Amino acid sequence: MKKQLLIAAVAASMTSAAMADISITGGAFIKWEGNDSSVATTATTTNSAVGFDIDVAGKTGDTAAYAHLDIDDAATTSTDTSPDGGKINVDKLWVETKIGDVKVKAGDFSSGTGMIEGIDKAVTASNAISLSTTVAGISVGVSKDMDGTATTDDNAKVTISGDLAGHKWQIQEKADTFTDIAVTGAIAAGTGSGYYIEHINRDAADSDSTLVAAHTSIGGVKVSVASLDADESAANTGDLRVLGSSLVGDYHTAAYTTNASMTDVKAIGFNTDVAGNNVNLVFINADTNNSVVGDDNDLWDIVVQRKLASGATLDLSYGVADQNGKTSSDANVDTTNYGAQVTVKF
Repeated sequence: MKKQLLIAAVAASMTSAAMADISITGGAFIKWEGNDSSVATTATTTNSAVGFDIDVAGKTGDTAAYAHLDIDDAATTSTDTSPDGGKINVDKLWVETKIGDVKVKAGDFSSGTGMIEGIDKAVTASNAISLSTTVAGISVGVSKDMDGTATTDDNAKVTISGDLAGHKWQIQEKADTFTDIAVTGAIAAGTGSGYYIEHINRDAADSDSTLVAAHTSIGGVKVSVASLDADESAANTGDLRVLGSSLVGDYHTAAYTTNASMTDVKAIGFNTDVAGNNVNLVFINADTNNSVVGDDNDLWDIVVQRKLASGATLDLSYGVADQNGKTSSDANVDTTNYGAQVTVKF
């Protein structure tokens, strides 16, 4: 009888643990990429990498916790300190709860400008805290890094946002740093049509940026266009991820090493499904702020994605970057980029 009671108690505790509101998700990838330059003195380079991401989320009532673990390239020896050595990086770790009508979030979490990573990439704020609530249908929030360093990066950022007749808007103000205004919504011009507009007015001289983007569907093909107009000193770290469809970014092989130097970008992209494959084709023209005469850079890139029977996804990419004015002494450099990546999510 005692044994039966013990078994029942253990079974009950296991059921309780299984029903806890906690989830573990993630994904892994292996990729290979290379590039060739039209400059004979520039060597062809290749690179491979393996990555593993784990997301752990827990929730009870109005309180939630989250951790993201980024695991890269296993070490070859126990003392491997090379850049390719194994490392586990916990790049997000936060707890969120409610005090009355105020939502409180604290820890290391992503914080960015705008509603997409169009002009600036989101970065993980260190030891940050944010407070937010809703007043008369308007969301109001304030966030601040708490690491104690005396820089404008630690200044508080105030965000207000709302919805007006189906068009979402957001205004962000960071003292001594920037004011950012963004709006997005649907366009009554066919199925799946939408737009995104963002302007950031930075306090630093000659460093403002404006992004205008739109997309629609034509005959089963999603067509996206984007225009980025930035001042000569603007540092634009974004990926021009137009309404969820990246036109420029580190995922695409033909992109610049950094987008921070882009001052005048015109881009058009086409996305469709062909025989079970998703095909994304992008054409880009851009100037940069290196002040080289004849600075006129053209990029094109194609990415073909296919779902494999194994449950993994295969991406094949190929692109060419014609970087006129890459340097003052070498004003015309063509770089051919190619790569493959296998990804699995669980």
